[in-house]
Amino acid sequence: MSPMLYEHVVLFFGWLINGSFMAGILVLLILLLQFLFKNKLEARWKYLLWLPVAIRLLLPWAPESSLSLYNVFSLDSIMPGIHEHMQDPPEKTSVIQELVMGSVMENSGSAARITKIPVSVADASGSKQESNFWNEITSTRLLQVLVLIWLAGVILLVAKTIYDQLRLQHALRTGRRIQTPILSALFRETQQQLGVKRKVQFIASERMPGPAVVGFCKPAVVISPSLMKTLHKDQLQFILAHEFAHIRRWDVAVNWLLHLILILHWFNPLVWLAVHRARQDQEMACDAFALNRMSPQQNNAYGQTIIQVLEHFSGDSRQPGVAGLSATHKQMKRRLIMIKHFNKKSYRLSILGLTIILALGCVTLVNAKEKDAGSQAISASVGNHQSDITSPEEFMGSKVDRELYQQEYEKAAKKAADAAKTLTAEEKAYIENELNRVKELVKETGDTYVIYHKYKDLNSGLDLSFWGPAHEFSSYEDYLQKASTLEGAIMKQPSNLPAGYTFSKAIIEGPTEGKFIDDLRIEGKNSGKPIYVKKMDWKEAATIRLKYTNGEDTMTLSKYMVDADGSKEKGFFDDDLPVHIFPKYMFWQDGGKFGYSISTSSDLSKKQKIEILKAAVEK
Repeated sequence: MSPMLYEHVVLFFGWLINGSFMAGILVLLILLLQFLFKNKLEARWKYLLWLPVAIRLLLPWAPESSLSLYNVFSLDSIMPGIHEHMQDPPEKTSVIQELVMGSVMENSGSAARITKIPVSVADASGSKQESNFWNEITSTRLLQVLVLIWLAGVILLVAKTIYDQLRLQHALRTGRRIQTPILSALFRETQQQLGVKRKVQFIASERMPGPAVVGFCKPAVVISPSLMKTLHKDQLQFILAHEFAHIRRWDVAVNWLLHLILILHWFNPLVWLAVHRARQDQEMACDAFALNRMSPQQNNAYGQTIIQVLEHFSGDSRQPGVAGLSATHKQMKRRLIMIKHFNKKSYRLSILGLTIILALGCVTLVNAKEKDAGSQAISASVGNHQSDITSPEEFMGSKVDRELYQQEYEKAAKKAADAAKTLTAEEKAYIENELNRVKELVKETGDTYVIYHKYKDLNSGLDLSFWGPAHEFSSYEDYLQKASTLEGAIMKQPSNLPAGYTFSKAIIEGPTEGKFIDDLRIEGKNSGKPIYVKKMDWKEAATIRLKYTNGEDTMTLSKYMVDADGSKEKGFFDDDLPVHIFPKYMFWQDGGKFGYSISTSSDLSKKQKIEILKAAVEK
């Protein structure tokens, strides 16, 4: 199977799983309603209750509503993440979803922005990110196995359907058209009585012992000759009335639709139960339709005839191309009770039945109300991956314009989604395999890997992303122990730290520039691959951040790499940065490859910030 075809099969399978789950909830609800209103709902309304199930299973899209039953009962609550991975539009593949929704842009002083893509790895303190059930499935071959098992079941049922239809067509070919004047006149009379205006054939065939309607484009009523010999004229007319009711109600077409649903959802026992019950209720609805065209005095005779025929002959109700006179022993009793108490008024509009169906539609044919996508993306990235990325507050202090941040984030996500549409199936498959491989390597080794991105728009407009756990420390002593093993200057706790400030956390990250990065870019471009991965060994910290807090106020001391132009600058300066985005920064550059900064949300003077920054830099 080609990667593109497999991708579409997986997406279809995801839609199928979600729809099957929602329909299963609906089936249980309908069974409960039928039990509660078993003596108050007429036969045809009990049958029509199954209509929302068929619509739900075939519905390619549904509006969202706060009234949806699936706000309470959702597949995502059982398998978190399945909604995003299996129900998104085709252009949002699992790989692109991860690149788009998992990326967060950072800005550390005047350093170039990089993208940190979340991975589920343990941080320095030993904590591990919460794993997502569906991510685990999609990152293994289990999903492929499930899809193959489902396809095997579909193929098997399709093959059986074709075999059954060939047998049915053979039975029709071996039958003969009934042209006896008396029987033909009775046939036409009953057809007129039931209001059937379509052309219908009347066929006798011993290969179909039970009376049945075959075909929906060119329907035929088929009865075995031996059955006709046992029936009186009135009894035969009752049987014909039932079969014409099937034709009038297009039950063969409905049965084909139910069978198609059954083929696609063969794995769901509740769908099998729903189809079985719907076929049973279909028979009773046909009885009601036929009785509505007869006089009340014929009710008992009609019921006795139906039961008499069913005791000796029964059609195969499982075949989709047949609407046969069939019933189990339990259903025969139900049908007899319904026929005995039937009156024509009960077949008219039922306020109760209509109300129940409309209520079902309002709560089950709409999807659960989704939260704002942008907010979810930021929440998922910032809230659930603390050991892998740094939140805006940690970089920018406590006064952050979240709306502007969200707008920039969504712009990057849209560019990534547009870029994803241009990828070939082979490129998507390659990206997915490489990302999964890097995840496993990071998880196993704890090393840092750098990825060169051929398509920068997939990575927030940047050509590099860094994968691996940031070294994060909750105590200053642990940080100092690790920092002492590194080459170059480090940050230390300033002796002139303002009163009230206490150590909060420290973060150490590897370099984002230098010969290794330059070589990686060249190798990545020459490879021609959509992404190129290389392990990075580093002995000198490229970024160090020490964060201190004093109530709601924050202070962050940072060391960062500067670009070629920035390395030419010397001295202390504070850029004219928009205060609604950035906190109050002071930068210090000495002409080397590193720069230093202090950012705070408090009202420290420029002189104070310079003195604190000088005391924090150890060379």
